[in-house]
Amino acid sequence: MEEPKVELDDLEVNQERLKQNTNQLKNLRVYGSLNAGMIAGILGMDGWIGMGIYVVIFLIVSACLAIKMNFRVKEYFKSSYDAYYSGIGTDLLLFLMIWVIFHNLVNIL
Repeated sequence: MEEPKVELDDLEVNQERLKQNTNQLKNLRVYGSLNAGMIAGILGMDGWIGMGIYVVIFLIVSACLAIKMNFRVKEYFKSSYDAYYSGIGTDLLLFLMIWVIFHNLVNIL
């Protein structure tokens, strides 16, 4: 007799673990945005090249996250959208602020 297959959607979600994973992801994205802003500002990147730094860092963080989870995102988050794209707006604003501050401190003053 075969055992019934269990879908991931049928499993109970540990809310405490989900909250912990979400907080760790948020911290990881914030540190990535801070580092990308500092790199772009210190190197004097202007325009689209500076934004490219943010995109590259964002993709590296997402790739490292996927590799760490063995590409099984639904085991750690409710959806893959939560894991890969959550908080992109606030992280982008943080990146822009840090980029402008470091660009002004290093290259203008």
